[in-house]
Amino acid sequence: MPPCVEITNLYKTYNRGKTHVLDNVSLQINAGEIFGLIGPNGAGKTTLMTSMLALTIPNAGLISINGFPAANLGNRRVTGFLPERPHFDAWMTVEQFLHYHHELAGLSTKEAEANVNDVLTKVELEFSVKKRLVRRLSRGMLQRLGLAQVLIGRPEICFLDEPASGMDPLGVQLIRQLLLEWKKAGTTVVLNSHHLDEVEKTCDRIAFMKDGKIRFIEELTNIQQNKQHLTIKWHVDTDVNKNIQAILDRTASNLNTSYTNAGDNKATFAINEIAAPYKIISDLVGQGLEIEEAMPQKHSLEELFRDLSRNLKENEHK
Repeated sequence: MPPCVEITNLYKTYNRGKTHVLDNVSLQINAGEIFGLIGPNGAGKTTLMTSMLALTIPNAGLISINGFPAANLGNRRVTGFLPERPHFDAWMTVEQFLHYHHELAGLSTKEAEANVNDVLTKVELEFSVKKRLVRRLSRGMLQRLGLAQVLIGRPEICFLDEPASGMDPLGVQLIRQLLLEWKKAGTTVVLNSHHLDEVEKTCDRIAFMKDGKIRFIEELTNIQQNKQHLTIKWHVDTDVNKNIQAILDRTASNLNTSYTNAGDNKATFAINEIAAPYKIISDLVGQGLEIEEAMPQKHSLEELFRDLSRNLKENEHK
């Protein structure tokens, strides 16, 4: 299938071309995937997202949504957007606001009430809130209302810019639940978030941005698999410990992996397949090692973010 979103050689500058917010950005987003944008503040993530929505006009480059230019009005019927800091019509009630967006989506007026109640339920806002003025809502409730507005149009593609901003822990959990529901339904989601734990739990692929450039694009499964380790701790035994180096070397050789000796009767093995932990433990036990603990360790997206940021900073200073 062709990509749902395709971006080619995108540039966006300000200050008469002196400030590059987007610098030769190219990427493809597949239909039905949750694609995460991560990176430090000022990396260009929000500008990239608003460019996809034709709310920001790039200086050069091409963007297509389902094969049509980003500015094509037909895209409005299939996209939903939650900005980082939503500014809604404060004089409306919640009910009026959602009915208004139900009409904008071109949906039948006969199902408006049921649709409004449905999205309020999905974002866990009480029905009693319907009569409240939008300006009376808290920051977290505004985010929930923004999610309801996205849901009411039944979009094929959702653009979420820091959706958990201002949310309490239950709100963050709600975001994760909605993202997983969208994934199951085949909805395409473009997510910009600093909640890296949630990105790791929901996204299929991520792009790391810095200084307006995409520095890294990868599938989350590859990141997690390539960075998994298993730390083994064994019982102190004088006879076995005399040969520990040979035992560890044989296991690494037998299973085509590597390890680092962590000291204190511990070693950490790299995991290169799903069954590797079982095979490593079995091989070590077979050589007479009495294992006390086996602790799997997964390289988190937060650690990857830290490492990429540090490496890029070090390269800039060389």
